[in-house]
Amino acid sequence: MDVPAILAAIREQYVLTWDGLHGISHWARVYENGLLLAESVEVNRDLILLFALFHDACRVNDSVDPGHGKRGAELAASMRGEFFRLPQDDFDFLYEACAKHTRGLVKAAPVVQVCWDADRLDLLRASIVPNPAKLCTPVAKDPKVIKWAMERSRLAVFPEAVRSVWGLERTKHSRVT
Repeated sequence: MDVPAILAAIREQYVLTWDGLHGISHWARVYENGLLLAESVEVNRDLILLFALFHDACRVNDSVDPGHGKRGAELAASMRGEFFRLPQDDFDFLYEACAKHTRGLVKAAPVVQVCWDADRLDLLRASIVPNPAKLCTPVAKDPKVIKWAMERSRLAVFPEAVRSVWGLERTKHSRVT
């Protein structure tokens, strides 16, 4: 999967600040959160990566933005085949994870739950403390994991391991770890 090419295509249509509240460093933390959660559940890590990239890729503002998840899912659908390949079942999970990630749901396939938790663990960037009752997976509900994720969110950490894999230079507002 050519992540730099996917990011370039997403950036061409992205209307918000790239380094903003719902931008690239958030996506990187969501991906890293998802990888941590995936250590305890067998899921396709490519789906976690694609969710991180697409779930907020079509927001039109940093406030209430109904439908942005579905728009992100549709963007993923439009890039499928050209930028990445997934079997239909896996793509259906990706679409569901993106389209429904803001609904507060907790019941879904394990990979969808991991995606939703990965995003919800990064809510402190928007001054929202993650609520264990609104998380899906046992690992995400662990107070140590919540504390770890909140600190990274508070500091706007951009994980260096993700940055290098994604082929990115350090952004001016993001703290690298």
